[in-house]
Amino acid sequence: YFYEKRLILNHNFCALPPLWIQGRDKMAQQSRIQYLCVGNLEGVIVASENVNPEEQDDEKLAKACSRICKRGLHLKAGENILESKGVKYMAKLSKKIDNFPAVFICVTKSESLSPKLVLRDFVSLFWKTVTSESDFTSAQESSLTRKCQPVFKEILKKHGRDKVAETNAKLKVIKNQMAQNVEQQLDNMENLEMTEQKANDLDEDAKKFKDTSISLKWKMCWQNAKWTIILVTTIVVILAVIITIAVCMTDPAACKSSDDNGDNNN
Repeated sequence: YFYEKRLILNHNFCALPPLWIQGRDKMAQQSRIQYLCVGNLEGVIVASENVNPEEQDDEKLAKACSRICKRGLHLKAGENILESKGVKYMAKLSKKIDNFPAVFICVTKSESLSPKLVLRDFVSLFWKTVTSESDFTSAQESSLTRKCQPVFKEILKKHGRDKVAETNAKLKVIKNQMAQNVEQQLDNMENLEMTEQKANDLDEDAKKFKDTSISLKWKMCWQNAKWTIILVTTIVVILAVIITIAVCMTDPAACKSSDDNGDNNN
């Protein structure tokens, strides 16, 4: 059981590509260049770089480039563009070594890649790396591939990326971000207007409440005053009656004489 589990773990681990391969695959997916190679007039590809070997047949590309190298003397001066099934083979003949010309080829599907700039840099970097004429004249199939890795890497770094497309993509992201920011600002302004309206409504409600409370205060004060007057009047009347009765009970003659005086007056 443990042995089978260990095999499964090892299998899963091995299924994951190394980090440098993942980085290369990412660069290949973004590159405008598919294939780079250098060959002689005999059709021998002495150095080559397949940018995306998982999606492109290395042998098929090498054979197509070999055929172009064999007809190298028929290539016109400068840059040559040969197309086949949507693929462009940009080729340039270099006669740096007498009687032993070299053919430089860049394969691409991109319409924005400049053949003049790519092939010019390709030729220049290659001869700076392969400084000895004998290294090229005696080279066999793919014998200079390892030595030319810095050349391929520099070409891919300088011309592989579609800077125009990347710039447009960045501009699109910035445009979308700006649109989102404007939309958010409009939402914030709408929220501020709603908040301001609510504040005004609350202010009006507060004023109405204040007016109502003042009116209610005066109403309650008047009611209290009215009941106070009624109570005081009642107390006064009651006291007057009580005093009158008390006086009559203590001095009936006075009450009687008082009544008689009232009758005589009548």
